[in-house]
Amino acid sequence: MPHSKLLTENYLYYEMITTIRDKVNIVDDVYDILYENYKSVKGGLHFSSKDELITKTDKWKVIYYDAQIVGVVIYKAKQGLKMVAMGIHTIIEKNLRYVTKQMLVKIFKFTFSHTWMEVSEAAEKFILKNGGDNFLIPNKLAKQLTGKEILELCEDGYHYTREINGIIKTKVMIGTPKY
Repeated sequence: MPHSKLLTENYLYYEMITTIRDKVNIVDDVYDILYENYKSVKGGLHFSSKDELITKTDKWKVIYYDAQIVGVVIYKAKQGLKMVAMGIHTIIEKNLRYVTKQMLVKIFKFTFSHTWMEVSEAAEKFILKNGGDNFLIPNKLAKQLTGKEILELCEDGYHYTREINGIIKTKVMIGTPKY
């Protein structure tokens, strides 16, 4: 990195990417970030190829540091706008990683009122710790919102289990869907 001083969020910006042409231009970097972030997640990345990532998603919020893509949030149009993947570049310096996470937090806090997501594991902890706890969606809406078979509704009223890519996962929904 050319800057030796502590980075601030002022060095970062994000763009909303919606056209196939724009997605094609950056898909290699975006897919690599997502692949690296999801390779240790049970059930993995839900896009088997770059083409599928392009064609089965609607909007990408891409975080840049100068011209380098350092983070991404992927959305599908499903019961409103559903966040379906997110990630931060894994090979960036610690300070840049920190401010990129802070940019993700700002994006989520701004969008909780008009997007929604299903999360589990580390993503759940991150989102809940950063304002998502104010936007928990009751688990009784899981089948309606996901359109998937729900195996169990947990007693806490928010978590539920369902099968994803052959793996049984406990999930929670956060945000504001449209239904």
